[in-house]
Amino acid sequence: MAGSHAPAALRERLDSSDPVALIDVRPSLAYVEGHILESTWVPRRELERRLPELVPNRSTPIVLCDDHGERSVTDARWLEALGYETVDYLDGGVEAWAAAGYDLVEADGDVHATAFNYESKAFGEQVAATRDLPTISPDDLEERRDDVTVIDVRNPPEYERWGTIPGSVNVEGFDLPLYVEAVREDDEPVVVHCAGRTRSIIGTATLQALGIDNVYELENGTMGWQLAGKELAAGPGRPDDATVDPDRRDRLRKTARELLADTDVSMLSPADLDRLEESAADEDVVYRFDVRTEPEFADGHLPGSTHVAGGQLVQTAGRHIAVRDAEIVVISETDVRAGITAYWLDRMGFENVHVLAGGTTAWTEDGRSLVTEDDVEPLGGDIVARSVEYVSPATLSDTIDERTVVHVGDYDAYTDGHVPGSWWAPRYELGDVLTDDLSGADDDAESGRTTDVVLTCETGTVADRAGAQLVHSGRIETVTVLDGGVEAWRAADLPIAEGDADRVLREPRRATRKPYAQGDREMDQYLRWEEGLVE
Repeated sequence: MAGSHAPAALRERLDSSDPVALIDVRPSLAYVEGHILESTWVPRRELERRLPELVPNRSTPIVLCDDHGERSVTDARWLEALGYETVDYLDGGVEAWAAAGYDLVEADGDVHATAFNYESKAFGEQVAATRDLPTISPDDLEERRDDVTVIDVRNPPEYERWGTIPGSVNVEGFDLPLYVEAVREDDEPVVVHCAGRTRSIIGTATLQALGIDNVYELENGTMGWQLAGKELAAGPGRPDDATVDPDRRDRLRKTARELLADTDVSMLSPADLDRLEESAADEDVVYRFDVRTEPEFADGHLPGSTHVAGGQLVQTAGRHIAVRDAEIVVISETDVRAGITAYWLDRMGFENVHVLAGGTTAWTEDGRSLVTEDDVEPLGGDIVARSVEYVSPATLSDTIDERTVVHVGDYDAYTDGHVPGSWWAPRYELGDVLTDDLSGADDDAESGRTTDVVLTCETGTVADRAGAQLVHSGRIETVTVLDGGVEAWRAADLPIAEGDADRVLREPRRATRKPYAQGDREMDQYLRWEEGLVE
């Protein structure tokens, strides 16, 4: 039975060494307007997909929070139905937490990015303040452009979508020390950058710690470049011929282990990992993080592991490590990327960090198998099977004038492409939409709504879980979901609509997560905020 936590009781629990995951289930705009530092943001639509990775042990206590404590009660009961043993909620929500005098992390004005990944960004600024990192200004880089190698350490989707410094090659995160010599020209100086500061600071500091010289951090990344009046460009990606010399990999492996000698990080054999997981207390969590690239992960990874490229894990630690005192096992193909990631996690203050010695190579040499499919299934499949009726794309297409289609997935995905005539509603408020907005809808073409509702989303998994939760809670009796979602609708060669055409049943409460998606003022404000994290 879900129980409540008063703010003081929750504060005491967070300050203890007892395992607990504090999950904030609100929309992103509410989250950036004020959230508890130790919370992990999981919007309601992602609960069933993300919790198996964030809280893999069903015995680990979970506390949910929202604005006022009302919706988290419903979600706590739902998670108990999905198999979690102890799910409580913050009585009165974040509003009560603030009223009790406890701090919240809030965005700096309307620059929403300042509220995301706060701890990782503050850590990056501490590294910049305590290490002598060579920097180069946008003007100086432009002047020396033909004589330096410029490397963008963001993940490939960011690099490809938002543009980069002209000519900058993409070497993601902690692939940087492996490939830096393969992409640099004739011992040229190397300039490392990201969109702003944190990842370039950590990347430059990593190369420095590994003894790689003649490396500079680009001041304020691509945002600083743009604010200096310079244009971004499409980048060439990672050179196809960039390979890692085996001798270099061995040297880096040795150097990475030397770095770890000054930390509390331990090296685990596959058998040690077995023992760690077997000896974990009833409520403890053991995370397996694979920090290689996404294609490498897809080619084969340890069962039960979560893919987060190394640089991203340090940049977004609070997003992936919901149980702060968990055992964290970092995995790559040998020790290099895993060792570097573990080094920085230890420096951030995580106390129980380990490296799988020899990585996936040692795992397979020990006679163990890798998996290629995602073996972490979204929660709720059994309840969905009992609660949900499906309609095929063809049948829905034939009967769509008689139905109201409600898209409950991501708003941006909805505007990118949805079933024509469908409405958008946030899962956070779906129960109210179905029981209040649509229960008395006129069955006529003028209103565009009927009481015969079909739920959908990008793939169907958010919609069927959302529907199953409402059936389970008793708010509705039956629910119909588009089988396979918009993805299946597209595959059936049915028409797709874009934009929202004012077909929004509740206004999206969504934050703008990238300052460079806002404008020059917001970029400048964001960079000044980052620099002010350490004074």
